[in-house]
Amino acid sequence: MTGPRPFAKPHPMKPAILAALLTGLLLSGPPAQAAMSLNDLLFYGTESLDRGRFEQAGQAFAEAIARDPENPYARGRLALALAASGQTQKAVAALEAAVAARGDDLFALWTLGCLELLDDRPAAAGARFTAMVRADPGSARGRLGLGLAALDQGHLAEGLGQLAAVQESESQDPLVRYLTGLAYWRLDAPANARLELEATLELEPRNTSALDLLGLVYRRLGQTGLAKSAWDQALAVSSDDAQARFFLSRLAEDEGLAASLADHPEEAKRAYERALSIDPGNAAAAKALGLPVPGNVRELPPRPTGEAGQAPPPAKGKAAGRPRGPAAGPEKADGKAGGKAVDKSAAKPGRKAATPAAPSSAAPDSARPGPAPAGPEAAPPTP
Repeated sequence: MTGPRPFAKPHPMKPAILAALLTGLLLSGPPAQAAMSLNDLLFYGTESLDRGRFEQAGQAFAEAIARDPENPYARGRLALALAASGQTQKAVAALEAAVAARGDDLFALWTLGCLELLDDRPAAAGARFTAMVRADPGSARGRLGLGLAALDQGHLAEGLGQLAAVQESESQDPLVRYLTGLAYWRLDAPANARLELEATLELEPRNTSALDLLGLVYRRLGQTGLAKSAWDQALAVSSDDAQARFFLSRLAEDEGLAASLADHPEEAKRAYERALSIDPGNAAAAKALGLPVPGNVRELPPRPTGEAGQAPPPAKGKAAGRPRGPAAGPEKADGKAGGKAVDKSAAKPGRKAATPAAPSSAAPDSARPGPAPAGPEAAPPTP
């Protein structure tokens, strides 16, 4: 595959999963009060979870469970609050209890599988995702999880087959579409990734994680204008999106270098100034302008919290992904599984790109949705 060399660093995926699981939640809820109804507690806990107030969320869901011990929504969200606050063992215990009470609790199975992937236990995670598919053969999340677990164990052909099935299902779950797109990006299949990320944005136009990654995909495909547009949109959604700001600044820096090499000093100066105005921490642009290099320069900014779809595939703690919409509950059947062929680097919009063919059943590290390939195919940091 050919295309301009991306400038991003590897995309850590562990934070992505938890962020992904925390998204897609209700955005409003009443203030905490002593005499809250069960629904009030659920709304308040959901809002607190979405806003990062994990202690308050945990308290609200714990009280909801005290009133309704069999409430699967409260059980699942309590586990999320515990996991997000670093109490992973308690979260796992809560989820195990949910599965013991109801073996077809898809949300609990999905969350347990993701946590096990983050804990470098893909075989255990695969068993969770298998249980999801057994309970609901049309579960796109279950098949996605099986694909990620297979890739994490080096079973490339099996993993690609599951990803192809997920892509063919055309799921209406934005988390599934985002994570599938991220997995394809890490497998060096940008055309497939583009289709999934564009589908994510059709479902959630304000998903900054999808916009950030789609910009990298466009750039990989040589469509710099579309890449800039995606990052501009991300900043319009959230001015705090450090990812988009970082990428736009490096894009302007590249334009400055190109102008300089073409012996257009004034144009180069304007491009470098633009790069520095977007990101004052751009040391290369500052150096090109003869300005003092900013101190404490960051190679990559921290992951923005964004409104939707933070999510990366849950593979060995490297997938991201972290996607929007998972916490609303398990999805149902989205369609039938399809086949796989060879990816093309210039697939047209609106047409489904084929899945890359597996060279062997054992996936090399660079072809797994683990650490992003260094250099040309590196993805942005993340959920």
